[in-house]
Amino acid sequence: MNLHSSTLKVILLVVLAGMAVSTVHPLKAGDVSAASGPVLKPPSDYYSYWKKKYLNPSVRFPGDWKVNYDGKGTTVSEAIGYGMLITALMAETDSESKKYFDGLNRFRKRFPSSFNPAFMCWKIPPHEKPGKNDCATDGELDIAYALLLAHARWGDEAYRAEAKSLIRSIGSSLVRPDFSLRLGDWNEAPAQTRPSDLMPTHFRAFGKVTGDPLWKKVEDRSYEILTELQLEKAQDGTKTTGLIPDFAVQKNGYWVPARPGFLEGRHDGDFYYNACRVPWRIGWAALAHRDRGDDRAKEVLRRFMHWAVINVKDPEQFRAGYRLDGQPVHNSSFETACFISPTGVAAMALGMESWKAKVERYALGSKEEYYEDSINLLCLILMSGESHGFIRQNSHQ
Repeated sequence: MNLHSSTLKVILLVVLAGMAVSTVHPLKAGDVSAASGPVLKPPSDYYSYWKKKYLNPSVRFPGDWKVNYDGKGTTVSEAIGYGMLITALMAETDSESKKYFDGLNRFRKRFPSSFNPAFMCWKIPPHEKPGKNDCATDGELDIAYALLLAHARWGDEAYRAEAKSLIRSIGSSLVRPDFSLRLGDWNEAPAQTRPSDLMPTHFRAFGKVTGDPLWKKVEDRSYEILTELQLEKAQDGTKTTGLIPDFAVQKNGYWVPARPGFLEGRHDGDFYYNACRVPWRIGWAALAHRDRGDDRAKEVLRRFMHWAVINVKDPEQFRAGYRLDGQPVHNSSFETACFISPTGVAAMALGMESWKAKVERYALGSKEEYYEDSINLLCLILMSGESHGFIRQNSHQ
């Protein structure tokens, strides 16, 4: 691995203990937060399975890569973002990871959003000839963060420059004046957001690398939104579950669950296939910021896991969707990694080793489809110790 130049003191990763470690720290020395608890090896076998099944060469652009979203060759910006995160994170164990990362990055730049060409068109069909389309916020956030990881991994200043340019575009186009996030570059209506897009680890990193105070305000606003949503049920005298809805809107000055049919379907106001990622995203932040004296992520996780331990009791009993009162939604009586594995990251952040160990055993044997498997792998990477931290410190311009 190439070491970062001394001009940037940004720590993006904590190296997986238990792997072979060189005499020089593999990332630039600085303020590093190591993970506590038993150290596990990275999920190399699961990564190999994921690559073989989902990482496909472009059909139009030799050397480019995409992540197969539907088994037919379609891809989306979310999938490209996941792929870039995964290949950067697994670079310790895959000598070809940079090839894949660069191919994914080239691919996404070939398909600009028709609203803002700084962003990727959110959906690319199998023949890779999309019509006009817009962007999705989560994909852009993950792509920008992955570029910062790549800069730390491989030391190429071009990654950092590209990340900063994309971060500026995200700040100017996808952040509202109240510091909440738009759903995409198409979303002009006020007071609408998707809680699974709230990624404090990313926002902290963006602020460090750019020096822009906007990102602290976005991070602070994200925690305010999550807290209001978790406590919303308590205002009418019912007991809060800590569950977060797929989409949220602002009503009378407070963030509340979106109504059914708001954007994607009848479960838009439930803890469903978007919000299932929140324990992973916020668990990541709790691990990354654990030595910063910032307990906001843990508070969000405690409310959620308190409900889960009492009502679900065992990770494999976690159902595929819940109403915010804690009742399973219709047709959810099956297990799936995109709901179960994020609870392992939450449990790890809270020191709940028994729950986390059960989740990890389940996750290592789970093989489903693109969405479930990609979230599962990203959670396994965090649970293995390959990447808790991602602490950004002392970004030098």
